[in-house]
Amino acid sequence: MSVEYLRPPSLGDLRPSRDAFTYVEKGMRFIGWMPPSRDHPKYWSYCAYAFLVTGLAGAYMPFGFFLSYFVNFSGFTPGDFLTSIQVAFNSACLGVKLILILPNLWRFEQLKQLLDILDRPCIQEGAGEVIHRCVARCNFIYMVYQTAYTSYTVLTCASSFLTGSTPWGIYIPFVDSHSSKQAFLIAACIESFMGAAAVIMDQFIDVYPVIFGIILRTHMKLLIARVERLRRGQSQSDDEEYAKLVNCIKDHKNILQFSNDIRPLVTGPIFAQFLSIGLSLGLAMVNLMFFSTIWTGMATFVFIMVLMIETFPFCFISELIADDCIDLTHAIFHSDWTQQPIVFIAGGIFPICMRTNIEMAKLAFSVVTIVKQMNIVEKLK
Repeated sequence: MSVEYLRPPSLGDLRPSRDAFTYVEKGMRFIGWMPPSRDHPKYWSYCAYAFLVTGLAGAYMPFGFFLSYFVNFSGFTPGDFLTSIQVAFNSACLGVKLILILPNLWRFEQLKQLLDILDRPCIQEGAGEVIHRCVARCNFIYMVYQTAYTSYTVLTCASSFLTGSTPWGIYIPFVDSHSSKQAFLIAACIESFMGAAAVIMDQFIDVYPVIFGIILRTHMKLLIARVERLRRGQSQSDDEEYAKLVNCIKDHKNILQFSNDIRPLVTGPIFAQFLSIGLSLGLAMVNLMFFSTIWTGMATFVFIMVLMIETFPFCFISELIADDCIDLTHAIFHSDWTQQPIVFIAGGIFPICMRTNIEMAKLAFSVVTIVKQMNIVEKLK
């Protein structure tokens, strides 16, 4: 995978906001979620591949988990059963998330077009480096997620081969993993393929809300900075400042549109994850503390870490976005546009107000004092 999207900014070669999703989209294309155009020669073969991968990992895998508890329950040790069932609930949750997400994948292109619109005024005002750093940060976060999720898959599969049991104990029709070594290898390989595909899908579903949130926060921060700069430039005419104000209002509307467009991609999956995370996390902790070996314990520990990053980062970012909205309100209220009072100036010099009136009154007393001190009245008599 190219590190081009992880590098720091360089003059004349800055990445737009849409590049924050480069790694995510490559992964989605790999698992069959981003088909080519219909006139592409490999369109139908790609669709068949997508149906196979998504069908096995998203549809059959949850069913296979629970079917195995009826067919092969006596073959499970307590540790094997907990290793399996802690993932079974998460797998069922994945099926629900796929139902919610797959019909809305078209929104990605629409969201990237909105980001292109939001980028233009930021780049014109010299914030291209800020956007580039945000893109690099998002792609780095993707790599962190990929490392964590891949580590769980590798450790689970490795521990299963070392202990002589299949990775998750999924029911495989016509293959009895206990009948022979060859049958065990076939069942383990099929499970590893399904499990790896499911973990990869879960990774994409969990990481893109975080990327959306970081991009949204970056544009909110840039908008706040632009609002704070309104009417601060001495060389700008009123018409130019007014045009900037109108652009800020338009960008705020685009940010609201962006947040509305990502809601179907975020709220439903996060809700489903909230419902399953408590049970999956509890079972994983019981397995780790009481039934795990050194190898299964490592895999279970990483699984717990994966469960934590499924929801916590985006929940944290959501709160920060809410705070940013409050900051934007404060920036608007304290800007020179709203803090510009209606003032009448006498002769273009003195503001017409009580303070000026009092100062003029004080001047009268000063005149009286000067007249008395200089004995002007006595001299005139």
